[in-house]
Amino acid sequence: MLARGCFRVMAASVEPVRPIQASMQRKIESALMPVKLSIVNESYKHAGHSGNPSGAPDAETHFRVEVVSADFEGKRLVQRHQIMYKLLDDEIKAGVHALSMDTKTPSEAGL
Repeated sequence: MLARGCFRVMAASVEPVRPIQASMQRKIESALMPVKLSIVNESYKHAGHSGNPSGAPDAETHFRVEVVSADFEGKRLVQRHQIMYKLLDDEIKAGVHALSMDTKTPSEAGL
């Protein structure tokens, strides 16, 4: 089990972290102090899709985010997602088209 304030950040590949993903990571780490954080850029799965208008496989338009944080204790799923949307508002406005979220407390994640 990781102590509060410690976290794991996982990447989908060995590609360098791009600006939007890095910004998302900084904001989530700072605001929620997750015990686990995984941000996966899945934009390559949507190349040519309307949400990825450039068609670039390395675009930053589609993300899957898993956050395990004690800050989610006592909050319903909708409230947790509202927290995330508020945190990532700038990134969404900058072109994040799809954000799949898995938001859990440490006990829900078995940590």
